Amino acid sequence: REPVSSSRINPRRHRINVHASAAASCHSLRFKPLPVTRARAAKLKTDMILPFVRELLADLEHSPSFEQARRHLSLARGRRRVSGLTYTARALYLPLFARAAGVPAVVLVADNKAADAMDLALRAGCELTGAIPPDRVLRLPAHDVLPFENLSPHPDIQEQRAKTLWKIATGEAAIVVAPIEAAAMKLFPASFYAGLAQILRRGEEVDVETLLAHLASIGYTRMDVVEMPGQFTRRGGILDIYSPEADRPVRFEFFGDEIESIRKFDPETQRSAAPLDEARLLPLTETPVTEKILIAINAR
Repeated sequence: REPVSSSRINPRRHRINVHASAAASCHSLRFKPLPVTRARAAKLKTDMILPFVRELLADLEHSPSFEQARRHLSLARGRRRVSGLTYTARALYLPLFARAAGVPAVVLVADNKAADAMDLALRAGCELTGAIPPDRVLRLPAHDVLPFENLSPHPDIQEQRAKTLWKIATGEAAIVVAPIEAAAMKLFPASFYAGLAQILRRGEEVDVETLLAHLASIGYTRMDVVEMPGQFTRRGGILDIYSPEADRPVRFEFFGDEIESIRKFDPETQRSAAPLDEARLLPLTETPVTEKILIAINAR
């Protein structure tokens, strides 16, 4: 049996009191509204954390109990039981523990509802402490159907699982929040999920027909006009694709098999805008639809 040691962190020692005058001065500020993209919104959230808040939260790492747990994590052996943390304190300490461990961490919760709440709390904790980037906190939901029910999981769950598994396989995860049911499921090797997404770069050669077949297998739908995430269309040497998590669809212009240009475009006006050097096409399903899988399903 592995040794189990325990530490108790008292959250009362880390209360944050903001002076009333400082709070009042914050209310007197006025900001001019700016057009905010998804990427800029994530940056604004981090930039809005005042420096003195970060300084106050830095004291969380200076307690003897946390230092004891941090040393234990650095050894990477045995188990450490930490008690005495409220729900809010967990959201602040878990990113610090993950950074101290130096390896991806898995946070187990009861169900998908608890995973949603913990995911939001941990992202807020990452923004406040600056321990790890909030976008490296991922959520792996459990399927909303039971095996052998002859039903497909909800498309949103399939998409979320596919994106998370790809990011785990490619090393983009720092903390993964998962219900026990999701963590207990048997998965394919990491190399399988690493091949779900495609990263296309300007100047490289691509077999367009193979790319289109791959997009269809990972959940994309071919349309006449691309307007929503998960759609793609082809018009001669122009290929439009709207990847999940992207703020706008991307237009690829080909010269033969070579990608001549990559540009974002407005789905309403269909006008090209910002040029890109590369584009990432994330999957919408964790299990590509292949002929082998279809035969197995029909054989049931």
